Amino acid sequence: MDIWNNTKVSICGCGWLGYPLADHLVQLGAQVWGSRQTVAAAEALSAIGVNGIPLCLPNDVVSPSQAVRDFFATDVLVVNVPPGRQPGSVDAWQQNVSQLLDVAQQCGTQRVIFISTTVVYGNAKGTVYEDTPVQPETASGQAHADMEQLVLQMWGDNAVVLRLSGLIGPGRHPVRFLSGRKAIPHGGDPVNLIHQADCIAAIRRIITLGQQGWGGHILHLAAHDHPSRSAYYCAMANQAGLPLPDFAPDSTAEIQQRDAKVIDAGRTCELLGLTLLNPHLMSLPPEI
Repeated sequence: MDIWNNTKVSICGCGWLGYPLADHLVQLGAQVWGSRQTVAAAEALSAIGVNGIPLCLPNDVVSPSQAVRDFFATDVLVVNVPPGRQPGSVDAWQQNVSQLLDVAQQCGTQRVIFISTTVVYGNAKGTVYEDTPVQPETASGQAHADMEQLVLQMWGDNAVVLRLSGLIGPGRHPVRFLSGRKAIPHGGDPVNLIHQADCIAAIRRIITLGQQGWGGHILHLAAHDHPSRSAYYCAMANQAGLPLPDFAPDSTAEIQQRDAKVIDAGRTCELLGLTLLNPHLMSLPPEI
C-alpha cells in the first residue's frame, strides 16, 4: 500500500525550505497543508496542490479558527518556523512556538518533525555527533535547544528533531555575504553546510519511517566533507564570478587550538538509510 496516499502532512512555514518540501510531498501523493503569514501567500500554495492557510503567530494560535484546527489535525506536522532577527524576536518566537505546539496537541497532531539548527552546539570543539551535549552560546541557540526538549517531552517517540547546518541551495549561499570582504577571521576553520535537496530527502525519510513507529530521535545534517572556510568560499566566489573574500592569516597552531566543530552526520544518514545527494561541497557550484 502506498503510504503517501493515506498521509496528511502539515508544514508550518512554507518558505525557502518548506515550499519545495511541500511540492515534493504533493508529487509523492501526500495530502499536504501549508501555512504562510498572509492570505495571498497562503492562497498561492494552491498552485502546487497544497491546501494553504494563513497563520500569523501568535494571534492565529491564541484564538485558532476552524481552518487552523483542521491544519493541526494531521498525521505529521513539520515545524519549520525560524525566529526573526529583530531585538526581542527570539523570546517572542519561543513563546509563539510553545503556543503553536499546545494547539497542535489539542487538535490531534500525531507526529512532529521539529526543524532545529546546529547552532545549539555553540562553539563545541572537534567532531560533533548527534548525542554531543548542546552548549548554546546565543539566544537563538538556547531557544532552539529549549524547544527541542519541549517537543520531545510532548510527543516522545512520535517526535523527531532535525538540526540543520548552514543551508545552501537555490538563491541561497553564504558566499554572497563574504564576497569582497577583507580580513575575515578563522579562515582555517571547517565549513558545515547542507543542501536544500538533502534536507527534503531527510524529511521524506523521517516521515516514511514514522509510519512504521520510528521516532524519538535527535538527528542532524551536514555534507560529508568540510573544507576550510578560506578554500571553500574563495572557490565558490570564483565559480560565481564574485569578488574573492580576503581571509586574515591563520596559522596551523591557531587552527589546532580552536579545533572548530565538524558536524558528522554519518549516524543520521545510517539511521535514515539516506545517501546524500550533495555530499561534496567543493564540487557543488553556488546557486545564486
